[in-house]
Amino acid sequence: MQTRNLLFSLALLLSVCAFAQSEDPKNPNWKKYHNTTDAYALLKGWSTTYPNLTSLYSIGETLKGTPLMVLEITNKETGSPGSKPAYYYDGNIHAGELTGAEVSLHFAWHILTQYDKDPRIKNLVDTRTLYIRPKFNPDGADIALNTVNHLRSTPRPYDEDMDGLLDEDPGNDLNKDNLITDMRIKNPTGRWKISEEDPRLMVRRGEVDTTGDFYDVLEEGTDDDNDGLFNEDGIGGIDMNRNFPRNWGLESEQKGAGPYPLSEPETRYTIEFINAHRNITGIFHGHTAGGYLFRLPSTTSWDNFNMDDQQLIMELSGKYEKTTGQRAIPSYSNPRLHRHGTLISWGYWDFGVVGFVPEFWGAFDADYDKNGRVSDKERLKWNDEKLGGKGFKNWQSFNHPQLGQVEIGGWDTKFTRQNPPVEMLKEEIEKYVPWMTWLAEISPRVVIRESNVRVIEKGKVVKISLKIENEGYLPTYITTRALEMKIAKPVRSLVEVKDAELISGEPRTDLGNLDGTRDNNGVTTRSVDYVFQITGKNPVATFTVQSEKGGTIKKEISLK
Repeated sequence: MQTRNLLFSLALLLSVCAFAQSEDPKNPNWKKYHNTTDAYALLKGWSTTYPNLTSLYSIGETLKGTPLMVLEITNKETGSPGSKPAYYYDGNIHAGELTGAEVSLHFAWHILTQYDKDPRIKNLVDTRTLYIRPKFNPDGADIALNTVNHLRSTPRPYDEDMDGLLDEDPGNDLNKDNLITDMRIKNPTGRWKISEEDPRLMVRRGEVDTTGDFYDVLEEGTDDDNDGLFNEDGIGGIDMNRNFPRNWGLESEQKGAGPYPLSEPETRYTIEFINAHRNITGIFHGHTAGGYLFRLPSTTSWDNFNMDDQQLIMELSGKYEKTTGQRAIPSYSNPRLHRHGTLISWGYWDFGVVGFVPEFWGAFDADYDKNGRVSDKERLKWNDEKLGGKGFKNWQSFNHPQLGQVEIGGWDTKFTRQNPPVEMLKEEIEKYVPWMTWLAEISPRVVIRESNVRVIEKGKVVKISLKIENEGYLPTYITTRALEMKIAKPVRSLVEVKDAELISGEPRTDLGNLDGTRDNNGVTTRSVDYVFQITGKNPVATFTVQSEKGGTIKKEISLK
């Protein structure tokens, strides 16, 4: 499948990247957001510049026909990608969460450009495989980046208001300022009023407020379908991170879930890719915004996790907190309001690995009074001081075709709340590299620690003893959940012979799963003994040690 996809992807990339703006793959511009064409041009540039460390291929297509590109990073001279422990990284499943793509792109660039400079990175690429997919949702991301429109995820037309029409009432840039902001409309029964502290701010009307001007506040737009509602059925509507099969819920249970699990090509190809790459040891699923990490649980109660895996999840999350200075919180927090159908929930319950959802960009670093929260007034102060006021459009009168006189203004939410302004992007995406690197480094890795050869009868009988270890940090089964599901395959030792016969030992020996250095009892070692009778002139035994998550190694030993 990969060969076919490589050829297919090459043809698509040639057309996709033909019109891409030239950007030095060794020195990209990290003070811009890359659309899909630019992002794929970078991936192509890296695959050309680092041919011994990369492979670039598509894992499928969107509804529009856009390829879903994955950059595979590993040193090909030290083994095939599938023979090494791996980690999966993606970003930008939600269309407007553009920082996710930039984090993945920057991480790939960092790994490749530091390979010859940083011994730690060199060891990582020599011994592990990284699957990096910056644009999970390329079509939706391009709409969010290149147009004024807001959409949650895939642009597949969807009937959000159940009126039989599709995407018939999106937001509108009425005042032609290249943004969709807000409208405030005077209404004596309105729920909002202008703040006395700053006239740009709208605050909720008090229970006993009866005098003064009151307002309705709506997203900028018109009632395109004349149903009395504004912008209630915009582009798309399916949330692809509610479309995965574990704990999937109907639309009545989970808004945006889609008609059935994996209804979208992007989610279906994701599961097919991960399931086909059993060497994947974890999932990094990049989102915005909030400046924190969503950890498991995601779609079910923490009490349903066994204690060993709870401890593992907390340990890995704790490392995030130390390296980024941000907090880690559970994705699941309320049994009545919990999410359905998320990727990291499927990753744990059905694939047996721990996944994470980093919510990049803490937005307004503006707690001026140090009270532990950021007020709207402080956000405006931050905007005025850090951005010269450009993040907020001042209210301006506008003659609305349906509502009459209104005012339009408010936040440029895409590049203040949802993503950092471009001048702050580079600093934001750099802070996650240490944790992303560490996640791949701690995977299990099986090795043949010792191979002792003993001649029992010269020229006739030879005994070989192997000592096999997991020198990685995590166990070869990753989670106790994988053991409970019986999908954690044991480490296996296989032997093939030439000009000899195996007279003691088994051609295939299951060694069970091996703990790594994380275990309190230390690295687990398994010993395997073989006795061979020589039958020809050039007797050789070839040993293969296989671990689904810990890699595959081979060693050839002469029996002479």
